[in-house]
Amino acid sequence: MTQVEGRGVYSFCMCPGGIVVPAASGPEQIVVNGMSPSQRNSPWSNSGMVVELHAEDLADPTLMEKGTIQDLKSPLAMMEFQEYLERIAWIQGNRRQTAPAQRMSDFVNRRLSYDLPNTSYAAGLISTPIHFWMPQFITSRLKQGFLNFGKSSHGFLTNEATMIGVETRTSSPVRILRDRETLQHIRLQGLFPCGEGAGYAGGIVSAGIDGERCAEMLAQYLQSN
Repeated sequence: MTQVEGRGVYSFCMCPGGIVVPAASGPEQIVVNGMSPSQRNSPWSNSGMVVELHAEDLADPTLMEKGTIQDLKSPLAMMEFQEYLERIAWIQGNRRQTAPAQRMSDFVNRRLSYDLPNTSYAAGLISTPIHFWMPQFITSRLKQGFLNFGKSSHGFLTNEATMIGVETRTSSPVRILRDRETLQHIRLQGLFPCGEGAGYAGGIVSAGIDGERCAEMLAQYLQSN
């Protein structure tokens, strides 16, 4: 993990011997996710690369010009932005489930990849300039994150690595509010919003830790009632 312009940039859910799979839940979307078969015996490994976003990032003038977000103050603004990224990825993928992709070094150096390596993604890849069509407040931080990782981990920054877009379902874009001390919903007693779906985790490990915390607080709640 590294910090770039006040936002975390990190990898998560590393899948050794894994595959990248289509995971869209609606029409006109491309969403990708990674998994490992039980034997972890594919020739590839994959990992999600995440840029931390805050609601104020959506005030970017280019997004406002495109009418991407209808109301920045809406509690669903981040969900609208998520849907925007998934749709633009679908458009860049030729309006099919072929996923937009770019070699990592080409992305960092703002070059279109003239070819792409073999992939585990069964629907296929199409070379697109991710550095151009994805919002700059994401790509600039992602680029610097790759440069930082390349310095601390020799061989990380390479043109043999393929960026496949987009993985947007790391954590819910809408958080269900809970009390900081009891971890219960701020209005509904006995309800414990938990994990990725409630907006409190971004990956298997963090979801497991949050689930353990909620389970402990639930046990205390049941003992006291």
